[in-house]
Amino acid sequence: MQLWGWLIAYVVTFGLVQLLLYHYFQHRGTSSESPESTPAGAGHGSAPVEPEGGSVSGEVVPCPECGTRNDGHRMIRYCRSCAASLQ
Repeated sequence: MQLWGWLIAYVVTFGLVQLLLYHYFQHRGTSSESPESTPAGAGHGSAPVEPEGGSVSGEVVPCPECGTRNDGHRMIRYCRSCAASLQ
Protein backbone atom coordinates (compact mmCIF):
# COMPACT_ATOMS: atom_id res chain seq x y z
CA MET A 1 0.00 0.00 0.00
CA GLN A 2 2.96 2.32 0.60
CA LEU A 3 3.91 2.16 -3.07
CA TRP A 4 0.48 3.47 -4.09
CA GLY A 5 0.73 6.27 -1.54
CA TRP A 6 4.08 7.42 -2.91
CA LEU A 7 2.86 7.14 -6.48
CA ILE A 8 -0.24 9.24 -5.78
CA ALA A 9 1.84 11.81 -3.88
CA TYR A 10 4.27 12.03 -6.80
CA VAL A 11 1.51 12.48 -9.39
CA VAL A 12 -0.26 15.15 -7.33
CA THR A 13 2.99 17.02 -6.64
CA PHE A 14 3.98 16.88 -10.31
CA GLY A 15 0.58 18.25 -11.33
CA LEU A 16 0.80 21.10 -8.82
CA VAL A 17 4.28 22.06 -10.04
CA GLN A 18 2.99 22.11 -13.62
CA LEU A 19 0.06 24.34 -12.65
CA LEU A 20 2.35 26.72 -10.77
CA LEU A 21 4.72 26.97 -13.74
CA TYR A 22 1.81 27.59 -16.10
CA HIS A 23 0.43 30.31 -13.83
CA TYR A 24 3.88 31.93 -13.48
CA PHE A 25 4.58 32.05 -17.22
CA GLN A 26 1.06 33.22 -18.10
CA HIS A 27 1.29 36.24 -15.80
CA ARG A 28 4.90 36.93 -16.67
CA GLY A 29 4.04 37.20 -20.37
CA THR A 30 1.27 39.76 -19.79
CA SER A 31 3.32 42.02 -17.53
CA SER A 32 3.83 45.57 -18.80
CA GLU A 33 7.44 45.38 -17.63
CA SER A 34 8.22 42.56 -20.05
CA PRO A 35 10.42 43.70 -22.95
CA GLU A 36 8.47 41.47 -25.34
CA SER A 37 5.06 42.88 -24.47
CA THR A 38 3.24 45.06 -26.97
CA PRO A 39 3.36 48.79 -26.16
CA ALA A 40 0.06 50.46 -25.27
CA GLY A 41 -1.83 51.46 -28.37
CA ALA A 42 0.13 49.15 -30.65
CA GLY A 43 -2.33 46.77 -32.22
CA HIS A 44 -3.05 45.28 -35.60
CA GLY A 45 -3.91 48.64 -37.20
CA SER A 46 -1.01 50.63 -35.76
CA ALA A 47 2.30 51.56 -37.34
CA PRO A 48 4.71 48.69 -38.14
CA VAL A 49 7.26 47.67 -35.54
CA GLU A 50 10.85 48.24 -36.62
CA PRO A 51 13.35 45.39 -36.14
CA GLU A 52 15.90 45.92 -33.38
CA GLY A 53 18.89 44.66 -35.32
CA GLY A 54 19.68 44.65 -39.00
CA SER A 55 19.50 41.58 -41.16
CA VAL A 56 22.58 39.62 -42.14
CA SER A 57 22.28 40.54 -45.81
CA GLY A 58 21.04 44.08 -45.14
CA GLU A 59 17.77 43.30 -46.92
CA VAL A 60 14.43 44.06 -45.29
CA VAL A 61 11.17 42.33 -46.25
CA PRO A 62 7.89 43.99 -45.23
CA CYS A 63 5.07 41.75 -44.06
CA PRO A 64 2.12 41.74 -46.47
CA GLU A 65 -0.35 41.50 -43.54
CA CYS A 66 0.84 43.98 -40.91
CA GLY A 67 3.71 45.84 -42.60
CA THR A 68 6.35 44.86 -40.04
CA ARG A 69 9.84 44.98 -41.49
CA ASN A 70 11.52 41.57 -41.20
CA ASP A 71 15.06 40.47 -41.93
CA GLY A 72 15.42 39.32 -45.54
CA HIS A 73 17.19 36.06 -44.74
CA ARG A 74 16.23 32.97 -46.76
CA MET A 75 15.57 30.98 -43.56
CA ILE A 76 12.97 33.46 -42.27
CA ARG A 77 9.57 32.44 -43.61
CA TYR A 78 7.12 34.08 -41.20
CA CYS A 79 6.59 37.60 -39.88
CA ARG A 80 8.05 38.10 -36.43
CA SER A 81 5.04 40.18 -35.38
CA CYS A 82 1.92 38.46 -36.74
CA ALA A 83 3.33 35.10 -38.00
CA ALA A 84 1.95 35.60 -41.53
CA SER A 85 3.87 33.95 -44.36
CA LEU A 86 6.48 36.19 -46.00
CA GLN A 87 6.77 33.99 -49.10
